[in-house]
Amino acid sequence: MRIRNKRMVGSLAVALMMLAMAVTDESGLCAAALLAATVHECGHLLAARLMHIPLRSLRLELMGARLEVVGRMLTYREEWLLCSAGPIFSLLFSAALAPLWHLSGFFMRASTVSFLLGVLNLLPIQGFDGGRMLSAALSNLMGERARCEVMRCCSFCWLLLIWELAVYCLLRVGDGLSLFCFSMSLFQRFFSVSEEC
Repeated sequence: MRIRNKRMVGSLAVALMMLAMAVTDESGLCAAALLAATVHECGHLLAARLMHIPLRSLRLELMGARLEVVGRMLTYREEWLLCSAGPIFSLLFSAALAPLWHLSGFFMRASTVSFLLGVLNLLPIQGFDGGRMLSAALSNLMGERARCEVMRCCSFCWLLLIWELAVYCLLRVGDGLSLFCFSMSLFQRFFSVSEEC
């Protein structure tokens, strides 16, 4: 019962944060980001539907959304395909909006955010679509312990690279505080679930 309450509070906190951002955002970037995230998640949902994978829920979290499958374990192939669908939809949506950039700045923002969301999710970091795709691929090649170690090492290296980019942007460009905060939240998440694989 305790876990269920935490999930509901977490989802409520995310919903309230999104509402606050949407109300205070005058640039339209928040709306573009929500649209891009919705398209991304629709890619996962469509893939689940096409592969006849029953879903229990779609939970909104601070770092994205999480699909929960009902009653069975996914095969490595199903896991890989389900995870790849979100980034593919993001990249296709970005490409579809690119010809409309001249009509409105919103189309340009939505296209750019969708592209960045697709690319970011393809990074081989635990918890990202790319990390889950790599984990599924490695599961066919090596044992569980070796796969976990490779995933931890790979995730840490990519997180370190994102952090270094954020520090560079802060020091050399004078901008990038949001990227720095994002990278620090990813590190915090990485170390708080380091026991899981």
